[in-house]
Amino acid sequence: MKKSQSNLLHYIHVLLSSDKDLKAFIKDPVKSAEHEDNGLTKAERSVLRRTVAHLPSTSKSNFAMTRTLSSYRRSLRLLQNVLHNSGTKMIGDVLSNGPVTEDSTVFYLVVNYPNMDSGEVLDFTCEGNDAVDKIGGPYANSQFFQIVFGSGSTTIERLVLGASQAFPSIFSYETVDIGGKPYISSITINDRTLKADLSNSCYDLSANPNADFVFWFYSVNGEANPNTSGSVGMSFADYQLNSGDTVYLQLIAPDAKYGFQPC
Repeated sequence: MKKSQSNLLHYIHVLLSSDKDLKAFIKDPVKSAEHEDNGLTKAERSVLRRTVAHLPSTSKSNFAMTRTLSSYRRSLRLLQNVLHNSGTKMIGDVLSNGPVTEDSTVFYLVVNYPNMDSGEVLDFTCEGNDAVDKIGGPYANSQFFQIVFGSGSTTIERLVLGASQAFPSIFSYETVDIGGKPYISSITINDRTLKADLSNSCYDLSANPNADFVFWFYSVNGEANPNTSGSVGMSFADYQLNSGDTVYLQLIAPDAKYGFQPC
């Protein structure tokens, strides 16, 4: 995979995917983070160390001084998500200096995906977060798109369709019909295809009340709405956007203890 130009984002990716490197960072943050291969600044290393060291109240290890590696990685993913959202908005600020007419609307789409080989097709239907975590987690890689439309309303569906039409060699998707509404069932990004079919009966919470399986979950401007998750949730065809919004797609099952219903 392409290495991020941000040493901090790249090192977070390393810590999320390598037990050896994460253990080394926990033992000696300065030596590991500021090593020439990683090259973090003192400020970056300090923020990263404090993010990882402080125990969240949702940790399964309660308030013990030692934590599982998965618990540390929850903290890393939190910082990673913040950086992705801030970085995307900064890119939008730079691109907004381009020749966009006053009656145009501008939107941004970020597709997050785990580590895969080019040409690989993986089916995560009825699989949990652990299956995605085994290949780097849902945020291992990101692809950014800027889409410009004319005036008028725009939905997430229109944005996603626009990206697939503008960049067909990079991004495409498939949907399934549930209750007369479309839902994303598969995304191909940079020649890597990840499937998660919400129409499968395993996602039926009336029959499977404790189901917690991954699907192509969308969030807007870094915020997910607990009221539109669980069950099947709101179709991306119905979600209205405002000019300047950033839509994120990630293959994940939102965690119930953070306020989300089973998925």
